[in-house]
Amino acid sequence: MRREDLIKAAIELNASDIHIAPYARPMLRVNGMLQAIEGSELSSNEVIAETVKALCDDVQLKKLEMTGELNFSFSVTEFGRFRVNIVKQRGTYSISIRILKLVVPSKESLGLPDSVFELAEQGRGLLLVSGASGSGRSTTMAAIVQHLNDHHKLNIITVESPIEYLFKHGQSIVLQRDVGTDTESIYEGVRSIMRHDPDVVMISDIGEDNIAELALQIAESGKLVIAGLSSINAVTSIESLIAMSKQERIANRKLKLSHNLLGVISQLLVPGKFEGGRVLVYELLLPNAATRTHIMADALQELRNTLIVGKKQGMVNLDTNLFEKYIAGDITQETLHKYAQDIDYIKRMEKLALKGDFA
Repeated sequence: MRREDLIKAAIELNASDIHIAPYARPMLRVNGMLQAIEGSELSSNEVIAETVKALCDDVQLKKLEMTGELNFSFSVTEFGRFRVNIVKQRGTYSISIRILKLVVPSKESLGLPDSVFELAEQGRGLLLVSGASGSGRSTTMAAIVQHLNDHHKLNIITVESPIEYLFKHGQSIVLQRDVGTDTESIYEGVRSIMRHDPDVVMISDIGEDNIAELALQIAESGKLVIAGLSSINAVTSIESLIAMSKQERIANRKLKLSHNLLGVISQLLVPGKFEGGRVLVYELLLPNAATRTHIMADALQELRNTLIVGKKQGMVNLDTNLFEKYIAGDITQETLHKYAQDIDYIKRMEKLALKGDFA
């Protein structure tokens, strides 16, 4: 199946991803579920090798052969923009293609509260956006950047692996650095832009200690850092940033986090009640005296209670938000139980709702 045919089939079904693996039919991820492309045949090693050659240039092919993995993005005029991940497995390759939207979604269309964007308008500190793969993390970061671009005169620089959304200059200047094309690594890309006088730095992934340390240093210097992190909720995001630090720097990492954290938005996309859609569920942790104390005292499990009792301050607990989607009729009970992080908490909420006490 030709690349253009694969892409066309994916777009027609509003798929988010294309997966091509040896001795399997090409698959599409539609509303979070995998399905084979109708009429497609099993992909042989030879077919996959030809597909890889069609997707990659000579430099990318050489890097793939050396490292066994490759990330990049490309555009097709009539179809849009795509992110590609290729990995070597059992002597051949497996290909995953993410279909990217050309237009950055507005903050109104995302379903996130205005407080998320108001945090960014504070102009300094570290704003973390976390979530698993496919959770819409990159889209949220792009929407925050676009909001700033629309309303403020700033020098915004992004370091992305790879670039997913293309920004146009608005009120702000927006410069985008693509890892593998414009810079060797996220760390080098971020380190060098500090000579470029940024007001805002957006980093697609700070999942390594040296990148996290650099991001905190930049936030501490009075810049706004919007950073992505692969983590399932706000508490595990904080835990990850502390755990990845070297032992002798853990106390300093806690101090920097407690002083410079603007907030943590953690999100996931779950199947909607009606066929053909997914629902955004999110968590929002804000810094207050309790948050800072728990981070410094290494009492991170207490942050879960802080999220619940901090509702009046604008905090949102992920399971509470999930339950609210259920009460509103957006998701089924099966989805509620499947994606709950604390099923006992959810069951208590269900009992309260039956009594009419849930608010």
